[in-house]
Amino acid sequence: MKTYLPGEVATIVGVSSSSIRNWTEQLEIQEFLSDMAVRRHGYQHAKQREYTLEDLYVMNTITKVKTRHNTWDDVAAILGDGQLHKDLRPSAALVMQETAAEGFADKIMLHQRIEFLESTIREQESEIEQLRSRVDQVRNEERELSKAERAEFQSTIGELNRFIGKLEAKLEILKDQDNGLT
Repeated sequence: MKTYLPGEVATIVGVSSSSIRNWTEQLEIQEFLSDMAVRRHGYQHAKQREYTLEDLYVMNTITKVKTRHNTWDDVAAILGDGQLHKDLRPSAALVMQETAAEGFADKIMLHQRIEFLESTIREQESEIEQLRSRVDQVRNEERELSKAERAEFQSTIGELNRFIGKLEAKLEILKDQDNGLT
């Protein structure tokens, strides 16, 4: 893993080396920096701070969002949300020259990452297709149930209409009988 010295970080993000050291000392952002940068755990006796690529992104983010209106807590909240500014200044090219071996290793890692993501996409597409099939199945079941209920209601309505017809016929007969008696 490639690391960068404070002066290199300063060149990359466009601030002074002392700013990089001061920012690194801010307790609010130390959780977002590597152990090498903060000099903790196995690196507490290191003579020189070293910064990883992720540390560069943290420092770059600080240059973009830290103003007199934003406190260190505000900056920590932005970093906590994962909002890293990865668009480094053109001056980064002066410091971040990669060797052929690093480029090859990066390509292998990227290839593996792409294969993993493609596999994940295939799995998620398969899951989506299964869910769509289940939705279609439930819709069909609902339609069939609705048809059965509709047929049952129509049958009940038919029976009630026949019963009403019988009652109306009996009523007519009773009216006729009543008229015949008077």
